[in-house]
Formats: sequence, structure tokens, C-alpha cells
Amino acid sequence: MTDLTPITAGALVRTIGQAGLMAIAADAAVQTLDGSLPVAHLYPGDLVITRQGARAIAAIDQVTLPLGTAIVRLTKNALGGRPERDLWLPASQQILIRDWRAQAIYGQKQACVPAGQLADGEFIRVEVLETPMTGFALRFGRPAIFQADGLELVSADRLGVPA
Repeated sequence: MTDLTPITAGALVRTIGQAGLMAIAADAAVQTLDGSLPVAHLYPGDLVITRQGARAIAAIDQVTLPLGTAIVRLTKNALGGRPERDLWLPASQQILIRDWRAQAIYGQKQACVPAGQLADGEFIRVEVLETPMTGFALRFGRPAIFQADGLELVSADRLGVPA
């Protein structure tokens, strides 16, 4: 299990399974209305550019990825000019792909897929953490797709589907 400690005041600590972990590295550059900024410098209320338009961040969760967590290391340009630099993501972080991979692998023009499913062993590698790492999960109040280091990533919001 992974602890998520929301930075927003009054929010409670939640525990989620690693299978659904959505987070990015603290130095990942997120596209905002003020330009490209490291996620660690963002606050609730900041406006982020999403595929659905500019959205205010509702919450930013500081995520501790424990020893043994599967992460994906992407090299610069591994996905057709993206990411803009080397970076890591949890293997379960959803990425929107809109290139030949979406058509070839999923038979669609675009698809949201866990980063781990894109591993090729060379430019996109799955590794296991040997020491805990800290990342950040952006929440907008409802699911959104935002850009970090040139990748289109799915926010950590969950759909509220009644049981």
C-alpha cells in the first residue's frame, strides 16, 4: 500500500493500492497558465493546462513510493519527441498516447495506458525501487489529462461511480 498525504489543509491521509498509483517526479515540469513549472512548486488553485481547458488544481498529494515499487524510466524522446527529458513514473501511471502505438497496439487513434505497458526494455524500462522515492499526484476534482515534461498524463482523480 502507498500512503498519500494531501498537501491541502484539512484533507485526510488516504491509502491506495499500488495498482492504481498515479504520480510524477517532484521535478517534472507541468504546463500551467504561468508556463512550465516543477510540480513541487504548484499549489491548489494554480491553473494547469489540460485537454479539457485550463483547470484549477483541487489537491496535490505527496506520494511516498516504497521500496519495491515498480517504476518506469523513460528516456528523452522515447515516445516520438516526448518526454522532453529523462524521467520516471510509477508503472501504473496512465499516459495518453496518440501516435502509431495507439493504433498498432490498441486499434484506436488514442489510448490511455499504464506506463508499464509501454516498456521496451531499452528506451522505456521497468525497474523496482531500491530506496523509497517521493512523487506528486495532481487532482482536479474530476479526471483530466495534463502535460508533464511533454507527456500527456491522466490525473489522480477517480471517477465517482455508484456501486
